[in-house]
Amino acid sequence: MVLIWRLLFRVVGRVVPFGAMRRLARPLAWCFYQLGLRRSVTLANLRLAFPGLAQPALNQLARRSFASTLTTLLELLPLRYLTNAQLSRVLKVNNLELLSPEKNGRGALLLSAHFGNWELLAFGTAAIAGMPFNIIVKPQRDAGETDQTRIARGNRVIPYERGALESARLLNNGGVVALLADQSATTSDHLTTMFGIPTWTFSTPARLALRFRPRVVVGFAVRQPDGSYQAELQELRHDDLPDTPEGAAQFTQRYVDCLQSAIRQHPEQWMWQHRKWKHTAGVKYE
Repeated sequence: MVLIWRLLFRVVGRVVPFGAMRRLARPLAWCFYQLGLRRSVTLANLRLAFPGLAQPALNQLARRSFASTLTTLLELLPLRYLTNAQLSRVLKVNNLELLSPEKNGRGALLLSAHFGNWELLAFGTAAIAGMPFNIIVKPQRDAGETDQTRIARGNRVIPYERGALESARLLNNGGVVALLADQSATTSDHLTTMFGIPTWTFSTPARLALRFRPRVVVGFAVRQPDGSYQAELQELRHDDLPDTPEGAAQFTQRYVDCLQSAIRQHPEQWMWQHRKWKHTAGVKYE
């Protein structure tokens, strides 16, 4: 398996252009969908989020979601080989100054989600800004190749188990910490509402934000019709929230509201293939 991963990242990724990956993803997504891999999970999530959609529309949205997810995964292969000029053409980032530590004397917490191309967002934004990010990640079974891409331009990866502890030090020293907070959390985290559904959401971002008071920035790399990406960074205000369980719950809901807004605008670009509501009472996946 190690050889296969190295072949994909070090040979295919170097030879196949970034722009070609979107075209390759379409037939692959069709195959995955027809084989039924994560299809039932995807459709179950879409029915929960969009109960008014008829089945044909749900099927179409599910297929588009598969194509989007496969595009992101394939685009990861050539990502480390893009030049600065290529990155600037592929990714446009607005309000980049929000991540500057000079804004408030402390670091910044960048929150995103499995939406659009989340890997490009962290990789490209840091490279364009000339400002290394510290990315909290979960381990991947790919012989370390994804992490090699993530650190290719100076970013640093932090294992999820050490994320909260290391983030505290980094934020106090003016660093930028980036993490995805949209996957299913446990019942010990925060209960929020998403698409009208009780949704358990990770509490780590709220604890970091309210304890250390960094600038909190939310952004998503939204895929455009031509295959490029546009990211609109926005500040998630929290200066009115106390460092209490109630304040943390309100902060988490604000993040969820930002994510939900982005999904409603581009529903096919969120990764519907994970069991988002597996801890929600009454929700069962096949």
